[in-house]
Amino acid sequence: MKLERVLLCLVVSLAAGCGGGSEKTDNTSPATTTTTSTTFSNPYLPAQGGAVWRYDVADSSESITLSSSNVIKNNGQESVELTWDHSGYKQTLRHKNNAVYIDRIKLNQVTVDNKDYQVEVDLSGDPVLLLPEYAVIGNMTGVNGYHDMKVKISPNVGPAYGEYTYEWSYKGAETVKTNTGNYEALHISYRLILSISVTTQDYGTVHTQVDINQEFWLVPGIGIVKLADYSAASSTPFVAVLGGFNKYKNENNVIAPLPHKITIPSDSPWKNIHSIYKLNELYGNWENEYQCDSNTEYSPSFKLSLNETSYTLRTLVTNNESCNQAEAHEYIESGTYKLLGHDIIDTDYLHLELMPSSSEQNLYRFGNLVHNTQNFAYTHDINLAKGKHGSLELAVDTIPEKFIDQRFYTRLKPTKAKEPSIEGLEKTSLVYFRIYDDVMMIAPEDDFAGWGMQVWNDKQCDSILDSQLKDISWEKPLQPLGYDPSYGIYFELKIKEGNTGCANVVIHKGNQKSVDDNMRLKLSAPLYSTITYKDTLISYN
Repeated sequence: MKLERVLLCLVVSLAAGCGGGSEKTDNTSPATTTTTSTTFSNPYLPAQGGAVWRYDVADSSESITLSSSNVIKNNGQESVELTWDHSGYKQTLRHKNNAVYIDRIKLNQVTVDNKDYQVEVDLSGDPVLLLPEYAVIGNMTGVNGYHDMKVKISPNVGPAYGEYTYEWSYKGAETVKTNTGNYEALHISYRLILSISVTTQDYGTVHTQVDINQEFWLVPGIGIVKLADYSAASSTPFVAVLGGFNKYKNENNVIAPLPHKITIPSDSPWKNIHSIYKLNELYGNWENEYQCDSNTEYSPSFKLSLNETSYTLRTLVTNNESCNQAEAHEYIESGTYKLLGHDIIDTDYLHLELMPSSSEQNLYRFGNLVHNTQNFAYTHDINLAKGKHGSLELAVDTIPEKFIDQRFYTRLKPTKAKEPSIEGLEKTSLVYFRIYDDVMMIAPEDDFAGWGMQVWNDKQCDSILDSQLKDISWEKPLQPLGYDPSYGIYFELKIKEGNTGCANVVIHKGNQKSVDDNMRLKLSAPLYSTITYKDTLISYN
């Protein structure tokens, strides 16, 4: 027996030789009667004895039907068998702890050399999760790997055994349009690869794989309203949409025609996933205090603002060599995020994927902003947990522009969000003046002795406070505020309200000017600009 020749008519495949389909006939019209039959407890798969779903096949005049057996209850669990009538494919489902599992799969139309076989796969020892009680959007972790299963082939061709691998993902809630109405549905996908081995007298041990690859759209009170099956073809799926269901129950538990609209209840855990995971308890504004250890290379500090849909994260990284914050790199990003469930490593933490829509990187020297870069950020993850005494525990695997070989943990405390500044310009502007030595290195501080700044207002540039100008003259220029080994000396200009956005300056030493012509600095220019003349360089922000 060559099992590799087996072309299984799985689930909803309409492959030739598998029993085909049927013309569209509606045998699912409901009768309006009170029902007392047992219904599968999961509202997204309301199977019950006599239930029939009819599906219209896309781009075809054919339809297929799915029928349900009676529901069997045993030891607090429920089981039901669903049969796709066009192929005889059967699934036995189990409802346990508010989740639905696949216990068994039966393939009734397996034909090899014009001989029919029945293949039954028993997964009950390690059942396949079809629908959890709730899930976050994305792939479910922990479902990969090999799982044992039992295999029975009738008529018997020899000992059979097998194992399976499994993938599952939740793609979110979507509205599906059918001929009967518009329904909000859970969109799930799963892929089940069955590896079967059979030891035969004629061919020895042969191996084959059965690939069940499907997507379902599930609606409360109805069940599957749309399906896409990739089992027979990986690129073009077989698609079918609900055309009728004979056991829909209205709010009075009476069988009734399908409604024109169904939405997932607002109190459903699928709609309140943040509350289920208690992420909503972590909403707010958080920050940790700056701490410096001169024995380490750098010290990151964080500010995090989190609400139901978006976040803002600020990371400040300083050089710890002297713990004076001479140089600090600030990274600010904002955007949306996705809850991925509990972290695999730290299971007490929630795992979030951050998707920044805007970001900026700022470089500070001695507390002064000297450089700004836009849009540095990329999608990355963080982990959050509720800490002691109202704190928030933060764990990160990456820090911007830093290599870390192990996860970094810190504790954040609640803080109030600061109101954003509505001023177009800062109250001060820094002007840097740089002199190079013979080997093009920044000259030592002593080489800047005697250099000062002349600054004034006129009709075109009226920006400097009069209180600062009254003390400035050619003989007594504005003196530098300090010296930065990386940028040279720097001057502070005090900007007044209602300014014109520019400043007139000359940097000179006595009658020696750094630049022959007077300079007009545009205060709304990029935060870090440079002007070079001979062996000097002037930058301002």
